[in-house]
Amino acid sequence: MFSPSTATLVFFYFFADLFALFPPPPVTNVFSDFLSSANWNDCQQPFAGGSFFDHEGLPYCETHYHQKRGSLCAGCHKPIGGRCITAMLKKFHPEHFVCAFCLKQLNKGTFKEQNEKPYCHQCFDKLFG
Repeated sequence: MFSPSTATLVFFYFFADLFALFPPPPVTNVFSDFLSSANWNDCQQPFAGGSFFDHEGLPYCETHYHQKRGSLCAGCHKPIGGRCITAMLKKFHPEHFVCAFCLKQLNKGTFKEQNEKPYCHQCFDKLFG
């Protein structure tokens, strides 16, 4: 018959053998793993300094965050943080919304479009007039 101390020893050895056969997963810093996980970052790089941008509950680097939100400049492909021009269903930094031929900055909404490219009136008339 087992005494209380014998039962405790049997119980202890049973779990010691169980843990030897099936060890628990290692304890890690889940938040750190989450931030550095390449699976969450579209560019497959760790987040710089552990900082990220949240979009729909998921973390993204700055470029992919703006890409998901549709706020990358169509001219330079960098995030737009200030003033923005929306034309031809695209967004531009004001200095990057330029004529496709002469590269002069377009302003005041006066431009013509051909093959999904903006042109100033003079270049449009010369090329397509």
